[in-house]
Amino acid sequence: MQGANLAGVADVLHQVWARLGLLLALVLGCSPAQAADFAVGNYVLKSSTRLSSSDFELTYTVVVASKVAAQKNVIGTVQSINPDTVVKQGNVTFGDIADNGTANSQNNLVLRQKRTKRFNPNDLVWTVAGTPASGILAGFIASPSTGNAPLTVRFTPTPVTTNAIVRFEWDLDGDGRIDVNDPVGRNVTTTYNTAGTYAATLKITDSDGRVDTRTVTIVVGTAPPVVTASAQPSNGAIPLAVAFQTTVVNADAVASYEWDFLGDGVYGPKLTTGGNTSYTYTAAGVFTPKLRVTDKQGVVTIVAVPTMVVRPGPTGSPRVTLSVAPSTGNAPLASTLTATVVDPQSKAVQSYEWDADGDGVFDGTTTASRFSYTYGAAGTFYPRVRVTMSDGRTAEDVALVTPASTLTLRLGSDTIDAQAPAPVVVTTVLGAATKLSLVVERRGGGVVRTLLPTTTRAAGTYTDPWDGKSDGGQYVPEGVYQVVALYTVDGVVKRYDLSTTTGGDEFNPPRTSIPSTFEPYNNRPLTIDFTLARAAEVTAFMGSYNVDTRYVTFYTRQGFGKGTYRITWSGDSASGQLIKPGPGDQFLFGIFGYTLPDNGIFVRNGVQLSDLSSAPAIYDPTAVTAASTVGTCAVSFKLSLPASAELVVQDAATGTVVRRMQFDNLATGTNTVAWDGKANDGRFVAPGTYRLAVVATQSNGFRSLTSFTLQRVFY
Repeated sequence: MQGANLAGVADVLHQVWARLGLLLALVLGCSPAQAADFAVGNYVLKSSTRLSSSDFELTYTVVVASKVAAQKNVIGTVQSINPDTVVKQGNVTFGDIADNGTANSQNNLVLRQKRTKRFNPNDLVWTVAGTPASGILAGFIASPSTGNAPLTVRFTPTPVTTNAIVRFEWDLDGDGRIDVNDPVGRNVTTTYNTAGTYAATLKITDSDGRVDTRTVTIVVGTAPPVVTASAQPSNGAIPLAVAFQTTVVNADAVASYEWDFLGDGVYGPKLTTGGNTSYTYTAAGVFTPKLRVTDKQGVVTIVAVPTMVVRPGPTGSPRVTLSVAPSTGNAPLASTLTATVVDPQSKAVQSYEWDADGDGVFDGTTTASRFSYTYGAAGTFYPRVRVTMSDGRTAEDVALVTPASTLTLRLGSDTIDAQAPAPVVVTTVLGAATKLSLVVERRGGGVVRTLLPTTTRAAGTYTDPWDGKSDGGQYVPEGVYQVVALYTVDGVVKRYDLSTTTGGDEFNPPRTSIPSTFEPYNNRPLTIDFTLARAAEVTAFMGSYNVDTRYVTFYTRQGFGKGTYRITWSGDSASGQLIKPGPGDQFLFGIFGYTLPDNGIFVRNGVQLSDLSSAPAIYDPTAVTAASTVGTCAVSFKLSLPASAELVVQDAATGTVVRRMQFDNLATGTNTVAWDGKANDGRFVAPGTYRLAVVATQSNGFRSLTSFTLQRVFY
């Protein structure tokens, strides 16, 4: 067979794609549906057995509910995040589930529970996997799916298919019109500028005309107006004319401003062109004015902050004005507080009392008009000064200081291999004291590990390793995970998640050269090794150079860790038939990588099947050997983990499946299974060339990539 040896695959592929337009994708296998597509509940206690004075063994049945189309072979695995609850038997099978249906567990969940502690189902984290009964599922992840406008959302396709995906069609705002039509399956990003609920929809179509559509609801809210306000002067003798100043983020969205100058709940007339105004106080006292801001969506914000408190005094009272420099900047912020006093009676200042952080407690008393203070944490502070004159009269003023903090997060590596464990080191750099926690989430949501419980850390650099395990101490299932920092500013928990701004960049992984010929009929398949310098998702296919056709797609956005991987192709289509390019045409191999987010980690914890071979080269099922009256074909392969294996025998000429064989409880390492040369009906197969396909499956439902070899049968 002839193949195109394309040295500059990146440039050539883009040129070919531009010329060919839409290419077909033939996918060799199904990936599991996402865990987020299922919910486990309805725990029914079947038995309770005392194991010791402190422990019980609890046996439950559970129910799984599907949120997607019909699924086959649904399997759930569970881990505990509570040391008082230990999973003894956590592999639960559910069988097949109808569209958006439910299924009872076919076996039991068994737990060891501390008798002094009550079992809480929320302590269990489930991973549920299934394959779509229809062979096609339009899965995708929206990150984030909620937030205030303007909200930028990144959509990552995670399709499942047993055939060719012809196109990805995105309706991002739910108006029934296609916004993006993509044959490849790239990430899509859009920004929602208006509050509302949007039905973001992905429709995929395969080469057989099968269609699946999936919708995720994007909820976009309106952030309350962000308002700052101040009163100047805030103190002095009556009558005291005070100017009120307001600053509003996105002022164009504000419908009205209303002031309650006395703080008695009575608001003045609505101002529609701006919030700046003035008011004259004629009586001494302490007043807490309020500002009511209403935006055009009807959202109301009421502002009553210390910088708006007004303290008019009797005739002849002094006035103090507090200034802070600098009042903004990254913490630790070294600032100087300065008090300026004007006294109509020209008395001397006896003392200055400083409440630098605005907590109501004076931090120091001086006879100087300046006070130095360093703000070590980010937040909003209202420093206060009180001056006392030599005759006992006083005056107070308040200012605003908003030190910020810098937070960065980076990963020392992006791949964890459960078979050769080496933790990923998460480095965070804090510019100031910060209250935060670090969590590891599944891609698409759901915490699997808390690396750092909520705590306050001083400014500095910190490292926190993740070993690929859940809070229950077990390795998480193979897949993509992300590290997220949750930090608190002014009592509000904020999210530092690099998956919303990074990742999804397309590149061409380096690969070995493609030979000009290969001979699948002689069991010399085409092998291509590609290397990833970092964890990524990969799409790889074999198509036609001149015609708008893909013969087979090996991967569609398949996650891989850092390393080198091999694609082996025996010149067959997805249905198992050997194919040739048209006259004057050549095969075209294409491969695209998509970067993970900068906080993304790939955990390699699935069974891998390699070194598949069969012997003898030419097999006569009726031949007599020294060991038996009939010979067997020995099929050998290596497993990286204990698993079961399925052997599928196909007629290489017609693609017809003639035999399926299941081998359970195989050990790690080299395994050899036997095929007796017979079809499912018990008769010997006809002479010819047969395609042997082997796939390994773990107890948690993870399936290896399928490996192939050819076997000649001759009588």
